[in-house]
Amino acid sequence: MSENVDQQMEEYFETMPFLNRIGIEEATVKDGVAEFRVPYEEGITNHTVVHGGVMATLVDATVAGAIHSDAEATLDEMEPLTINMDVNYHAPVTEGEIVARAELVQRGGTIAVGEAEIHNEGELAVSGRATYFQKWE
Repeated sequence: MSENVDQQMEEYFETMPFLNRIGIEEATVKDGVAEFRVPYEEGITNHTVVHGGVMATLVDATVAGAIHSDAEATLDEMEPLTINMDVNYHAPVTEGEIVARAELVQRGGTIAVGEAEIHNEGELAVSGRATYFQKWE
């Protein structure tokens, strides 16, 4: 993908209303890899621990970013749609920066798979795998 398309994708994720609501501050998307950074804040917790739904959202969004970053299509031409996702919770997040990173594992004609890990203060907090239908325009 071109640097221009990578930049468009980073802006797309950084300005997505739902991701803004959970506090995404930085999105890096390039060559089949996506990384998002989110600070810990009380608004995304169930009182003290970051809500599991926020973590599942980060798995979903980073894998989508990784899948799209390796596609030979613009945002207008292809949109990955989640068809399956598995999320494993390893440790609670109660403070610090959350870093979600995903990589494209396999791409077929209409199906793509990616894996994500979410770290907090260097510790693995969540891992996941997602499968997407690639909607081509």
